[in-house]
Amino acid sequence: MGRLSGKNILMIIPKDYYNEEELEIPYEIFKSEDANIIVASGKMKEAVGMKTGRRMPDRLIVDSMEGITGDSYITGGTGTRQLKAVFQGAVVVGGNGTRKYLWKDKITRLLLVDRYKSEFVVAAIGQGIGCLAEASLLENLEAPVEESKAKKTFLKVLEEGKVLLSEEDVIVHERLVLGKDGSVAEAFAKAVVEEVAKITKIK
Repeated sequence: MGRLSGKNILMIIPKDYYNEEELEIPYEIFKSEDANIIVASGKMKEAVGMKTGRRMPDRLIVDSMEGITGDSYITGGTGTRQLKAVFQGAVVVGGNGTRKYLWKDKITRLLLVDRYKSEFVVAAIGQGIGCLAEASLLENLEAPVEESKAKKTFLKVLEEGKVLLSEEDVIVHERLVLGKDGSVAEAFAKAVVEEVAKITKIK
């Protein structure tokens, strides 16, 4: 039994140009802990990674909003019906497409704010951190972004979101997990597992 058995994790990716390491490494770690993982994107089409990756999303981001539901099915006397569930963790995957398609996306912002206010875990890695800054979830908090390596657009979004920069690799604020980039994807994913494992509420 993995530590995330019975827990749902939503991984949000841009419709194109996601960072493969930031998606695939955490995905495998969450899977090894028995989490139910849903990959959501802004379009139901195969997303193209920044290198050679391809990933078909499981659902649209907007469909992950409706009552914020996860999927679990029960087959009984009346056939199969869907049970409403929730995402105990929402993870934004970075990549150049995240800056282009997700930073200003209102639905993504609403979803992240809702998850955090509902006392669930919200996480972001690489340029995914920009989504949390846009959602005002990182005001006066440190984020693992190296100023020397970050593009101006990224620094501007962080500045507007009143985010403090840090040279750390992974930072955990209460129920917020931030990872620098794909090079720390494993440590980031393990920190997300730690936080999601603590969540006991189901609504």
